[in-house]
Amino acid sequence: MTDRPDPEQDDTPRQHGATHTHDGTELAKLWETFRKRGDTESRNQLTEFYFDMVRANSENIAEILLESIEQNDLYQSGVVAFFEALNEFDPNEHGAFEDFGSMAIRRAIVEEIRGLVGIDWAPHKSEE
Repeated sequence: MTDRPDPEQDDTPRQHGATHTHDGTELAKLWETFRKRGDTESRNQLTEFYFDMVRANSENIAEILLESIEQNDLYQSGVVAFFEALNEFDPNEHGAFEDFGSMAIRRAIVEEIRGLVGIDWAPHKSEE
């Protein structure tokens, strides 16, 4: 469990940014201004309004990971990747085995995490 208070009992004031309105008209105008001008002021206001998403999403994902993943699952994925890297390693092509093997192990562990938490992933066009 985390040390965070229950959100329903947490009475810490939250600042939602200067653009927050019930009907969202000011926020829509701010987006329009930012899209047209790309100015620093509207960017900063949007950041102020939305930046709490970073904390919320990182906390949610951390909780999912802690609840869903056993270290042994990650270790097993790393072991399989190690042996695959050992078989594929060519010092003339890949440099040091430590770098090549570490990247293969990390890649396998990240893929295992994605699979365990149900994240479908496809490389960006620039990664293909």
